[in-house]
Amino acid sequence: MSTITSGTDMENIKRHETIIYGGAFNPPTLAHIAILQACIEYARPRGADVWVMPSGVRTDKPQPIDAERRLAYIGAMIDDVDTTGVTTTVYTKELERVIPVETFDTVLEIDEEFPDREFTWVFGADSTETMADWHEGEWLLENLSMLVLEREGYKINPLAKRAVALTIPHMTISSTDVRNGLAEGRDVSELVSPRILSLIV
Repeated sequence: MSTITSGTDMENIKRHETIIYGGAFNPPTLAHIAILQACIEYARPRGADVWVMPSGVRTDKPQPIDAERRLAYIGAMIDDVDTTGVTTTVYTKELERVIPVETFDTVLEIDEEFPDREFTWVFGADSTETMADWHEGEWLLENLSMLVLEREGYKINPLAKRAVALTIPHMTISSTDVRNGLAEGRDVSELVSPRILSLIV
């Protein structure tokens, strides 16, 4: 005998929490590793998973390397953190796209694909300040569960109704710094982990 679950009953079922940490990761820096570790530390007592999501095609930030290399970078980054007790997965839906898609579209697609999960998205405080100008940005601020990285000089947008601050050690390191350093023949070993360094030099 089959059982029909009503919409109200579905809303009462506790969904599995999943934290999505997205980015270009080209290449991951020590700052990326610190953020990922902070996400895992947040997830562990909550029984949540962490998904690392490499961004797809972006008009504002083209990625001139192939997907295979980016996935190798992310695999090395995950190896650099302590994932004990937290399932940490690479989610490649955006990476597999061939056309740019807005964050709002990705949120809707993932929610539809995984109705049994409650997603929390990781953003920098600087992103929340400009989010209202994104496609359906006001909806994102109103509805999205967020872990927001505190960054010097920026404040978490008070319109982000479901935002939780995530504090990490202050590091002014970017992937651009690493790429520029490599192009100029400089030592970048203080910007990335040994695992990442072995993949980029």
